Amino acid sequence: MRYQEAYELIDTGVIAGGVEIPVSHNLMGIYFDQAVNDIAMRSVQKRDFQSFSSSGKEYVFTKSNYSGQIYKVELDQTDVPFVDESSIISNVSDDDVSKIGYYIKTDTSTGSITGITGASPSIVTSASHGLDDGDYVVFSEIEGHYITATKVSHLNSKRLAVTTDGLVSPTNSFSVAVDSSSGTTAYSSGGFWQEDTHKLYLTKNPDSGDTLKVYYYAKPEPKASIASRVDLPAQLIPAAIHNTLGHFLNLGGNLQVGSGHMGLARKLEQEYIDTSRAKEPMPHMVPNPMQSFVTTRNGSIGNLTGADD
Repeated sequence: MRYQEAYELIDTGVIAGGVEIPVSHNLMGIYFDQAVNDIAMRSVQKRDFQSFSSSGKEYVFTKSNYSGQIYKVELDQTDVPFVDESSIISNVSDDDVSKIGYYIKTDTSTGSITGITGASPSIVTSASHGLDDGDYVVFSEIEGHYITATKVSHLNSKRLAVTTDGLVSPTNSFSVAVDSSSGTTAYSSGGFWQEDTHKLYLTKNPDSGDTLKVYYYAKPEPKASIASRVDLPAQLIPAAIHNTLGHFLNLGGNLQVGSGHMGLARKLEQEYIDTSRAKEPMPHMVPNPMQSFVTTRNGSIGNLTGADD
C-alpha cells in the first residue's frame, strides 16, 4: 500500500467519525508517518549494519536508517561489550584500560541562522557554530529559501551533514549538499539548526587496520512522496491507520471511539509479533549491559568472542 491510499482511508474514517477539526494531509502525514516509524521499530525489527575502518575512539553513523538500537558490535570479528558512559574516566591512558568496550551518544547543540546562499552546495551563515566537518544538523523555522514551483523548503525539517572544509569562514559558516542554485526564492530571515550527530565511542584505541562493524535495528524507509510504498508488512499497515484515526478522534473529543481504534492498533501489532516472531531472540528488550550476555553462544559473561568454549 502507498501512503496515498492510507491517507484516503484515514480521511474516510475521520469524516465517518464526525471529527470537526480540519485535518490536512500535512497533519495526517505527521501522525501516520510517526505511527509507521514507531510500529516498525517495535515489531518489524529490520536489521542493518555499518562498517568503519578503525581510527581513534569516535565513529559517526552516516546511514539515515540508523535508529540507535544497537544489538551487536564487532571489532575484528570479536564481540565488543557495552559499557555505561558514566563509568568512563576521561584522559585515561589506553594501557590502563584492560578491555575495550563501547557506548553511544548523540551530540546536541543549537545555533541560529542569519543567511543561506542560493547555490550548490548551499552555504549557511551561523556565527561561531562550533560544528565539525561531518556533523549532522536538523533545520527549522527558516523563512524563504524554498523551491519556487512547489513552495517546499530546501532545508526545513531536513537532517543533513555539514561541511566546513574549504570555506572562506569555516568558523561562521558551513555548507550542506543541497542544490538551490536555480528555481529557489531568496532567504528571508530566521532559522535554527540543532545538532543531531549519532556517535559510537570506544573506551580505548583499536589496533590499526581492524574493522569495526556495528549491527542495529533499522528505521523503515522514509516517505519520499505520497506515492511512496509504506515500509511495513501488510498485516501492520492497518495498525498504523487505526493508530492515526485514534489520535484524530481523541483530538475531536470522541475519546471512547478513539480509544477503541488505539486498542485495535495494539491488538493487530501484538498479533503480528505473536505469529511472525514468536521464536525470535530479542536482546533489544533487555538493558544494554545484559545484551552481551544473551547474545553469546554459551551465555558466559567471560566469553565475549561469540565462540563456543
